[in-house]
Amino acid sequence: MRVVTIVILLCLCKAAALRKAGPSGGARSRATPGRAGGGRRASSLVRRYAPGLPCDVYTYLHEKYLDCQERKLVYVLPGWPQDLLHMLLARNKIRVLKNNMFSKFRKLRSLDLQQNEISKIESEAFFGLNKLTTLLLQHNQIKVLTEEVFIYTPLLSYLRLYDNPWHCTCEIETLVSMLQIPRNRNLGNYAKCESPQELKNKKLLQIRSEQLCDEEEKEQLDPKSQVAGRPLVTKPEVDSTLCHNYVFPIQTLDCKRKELKKVPNNIPPDIVKLDLSYNKIKQLRPKEFEDVHELKKLNLSSNGIEFIDPGSLR
Repeated sequence: MRVVTIVILLCLCKAAALRKAGPSGGARSRATPGRAGGGRRASSLVRRYAPGLPCDVYTYLHEKYLDCQERKLVYVLPGWPQDLLHMLLARNKIRVLKNNMFSKFRKLRSLDLQQNEISKIESEAFFGLNKLTTLLLQHNQIKVLTEEVFIYTPLLSYLRLYDNPWHCTCEIETLVSMLQIPRNRNLGNYAKCESPQELKNKKLLQIRSEQLCDEEEKEQLDPKSQVAGRPLVTKPEVDSTLCHNYVFPIQTLDCKRKELKKVPNNIPPDIVKLDLSYNKIKQLRPKEFEDVHELKKLNLSSNGIEFIDPGSLR
């Protein structure tokens, strides 16, 4: 009888052990795909929010937008659609608006460049934007600007320039005069002088011409080519859109055999290799490459260069 009882107890213990092991193994088998699925979800999130995401292009109310805000851009990227009506480039790292920078976007109506690091705008930066009506340049580092910059935007009706450190001297006299024309009442509102001290916090719309410069200074600054108070409009001679831009293996601008007579004036600042060989460049002017901060390789062979200014390669 004792033997039978012991055998029964042993059987019951073994059955209990088996029941215990069964759910445990099942739990493990269910947990494994759960973790794998979780790993897949995590990796997809990394891909989705990885830095360097492309810009968003979308249509709203039948108008095409490019949203490239907060992408740490330093210049306009190649490959953007040329039929854009609105371009949003706020909160990037753009420092210089080079000549012809937006010339491919002939249909552009609004351009948002606020909250960048812009300190320099070249005279033909807005060349080709004859349909532009809105330009936002507030919250940058612009100190000096002339009316000449806006020659290529005849339809401009909304311009924001405030929160820039304006240096109110004779250099901005033509800009101030333009802003104070009655029909331009929506241009440059709220923009104030940062310097000199005697004009600090004075609105550009309220400054008188004689506060900025005297007649002698005006004569020195006025270009001889002005007609009826406005500079002549001429198409830029050379721009880098004639060249091919390659990203791999290094950032390269290939301008080989393009019949160029001058160094292109809107070279992207992150170009590492620049090929200008087999052109017709006869001279290098001062500061030709000053804004191409990453340039390491420069090919100027077979141009017949006759003069190199000592400051051209600084």
